[in-house]
Amino acid sequence: MNIRKATVNDAEGIRSLILRATEPESNSDFTKEGVKHFKGTQELEAIKGRILNKDYLMLCFIKEYKIVGIIAIYKKEKLSQLFVDPTARKLNIARQLWSSANEACLAQGGNGNYWVKSSTMAIPVYESFGFRVSGAQQIQYGIIYHSMLLES
Repeated sequence: MNIRKATVNDAEGIRSLILRATEPESNSDFTKEGVKHFKGTQELEAIKGRILNKDYLMLCFIKEYKIVGIIAIYKKEKLSQLFVDPTARKLNIARQLWSSANEACLAQGGNGNYWVKSSTMAIPVYESFGFRVSGAQQIQYGIIYHSMLLES
């Protein structure tokens, strides 16, 4: 396992990973407006801003010198991003990233309660971590999501 904190030098690799993992143009959770909005949030400067922001914990999973997974937690309570490269799925990478991020948040005073705006595809992954869907499907900025909670 090679999990480490993200650095600004990782921004390009993170952006590439997120776009490969999401495939917004062919993802039914995205309208045309949603694709445009999502890509805007994944510009290099936005990613670098999250990496440098003390309120974010961003970890990368490295396999064969390549970023194949990332997780970002905001203020020790919002699971902001969790992406795994499609070629590296089913290797327990998401669970390892989640475990490492949760441990880091708890060590920094987090209370173990989290929330996430999950894509339709990711619901089973989050449920395997103990999250539960908390309400009806919603859409914001052209992106469909499902609110989920994890209460310790």
